[in-house]
Amino acid sequence: MSTDFFSEITYLMIETNSTCNLKCTTCNREDLVASGLREDKYLSVSEFDERIKIFKDCKINTVKIEGISEPMLHPDFSKMCNILKGYFPDAFVIIATNCQYNVDKVPFVDSLKYVDQVYLSIDGVEDIYEETRLGAKWDKLLKFLNRIKDLVEEKERKEKLFINFTLTEKNYHTLPAIYQLSEDYGLAGVRINLAQNWNEDEMNSHQFSKEVIETLKQYTDDLKGIPNWNYKDCFWPYAGVVIDVYGYIRQCIINTSQEPIFNVENAGFKDFFNNSEHYKRIRKSLSNDKAQPECENCDYKHLSPVLEEIFNGRECQNTPRKFNKGEVTS
Repeated sequence: MSTDFFSEITYLMIETNSTCNLKCTTCNREDLVASGLREDKYLSVSEFDERIKIFKDCKINTVKIEGISEPMLHPDFSKMCNILKGYFPDAFVIIATNCQYNVDKVPFVDSLKYVDQVYLSIDGVEDIYEETRLGAKWDKLLKFLNRIKDLVEEKERKEKLFINFTLTEKNYHTLPAIYQLSEDYGLAGVRINLAQNWNEDEMNSHQFSKEVIETLKQYTDDLKGIPNWNYKDCFWPYAGVVIDVYGYIRQCIINTSQEPIFNVENAGFKDFFNNSEHYKRIRKSLSNDKAQPECENCDYKHLSPVLEEIFNGRECQNTPRKFNKGEVTS
């Protein structure tokens, strides 16, 4: 008898629109646009409802309503958040936003009643911020933060609104100013993520020197990721699903350039998740702490030695990324 993995899905990431108003240097969205993979699309409310309904009998406890796009560009975003909570009232709901808009003209504030955590994507201050998040303006960010201070009660800001900081060699020195920004605007805190590369066939251009590593040792309470993480630790093929705005499923949150493995517009995703040769092969390999070609260049894996050195002071052997990927094995 096959295992019903589908019923045990706990983590869902779903995208509402394909559009974005920035071209951030740590995001591969523009690569996908150039490849013809990000045509403009906005889910209708009914389409969103149909996609969420697929998972109504799963054990969903965490949902990210985001992708490689800006969700606040969708005029019905708060309605979708409401629908989601109708299906999963106890789920922890996360959204991310770039803050580069007039907050009075988007559904940001109205969405807060349905979400538990908001990532305010701020990767530096002043010129560094603008150079990292191409198209963003520092003064526009400050206008956003000042308006939020007026519109959102302090208690809610301190519970839900986090600065999400993607760290590179270029911006790590701005961390003290980032923490000051969080304090000045009464936010919940700072989340630090090492910059990854979401293209499976490219080297991560963001390297982390000894100086960066030493600096980060004082920020371990807020640094995200798992030291010495191994393939066997991956939960995605067992309990996580990522759906882009077009309905395509990819294996995990990290590899956005992967060929889709299914589309939820088609019937039968439960059977595919439980019984497809793809998922069987991936699960078997990961359970043995080995990577199939789809996993060989996982940046979560390749950054884990950096995190091991930061958290535990122990240098670990890294596994080189393989750009001539290995053969699929059974």
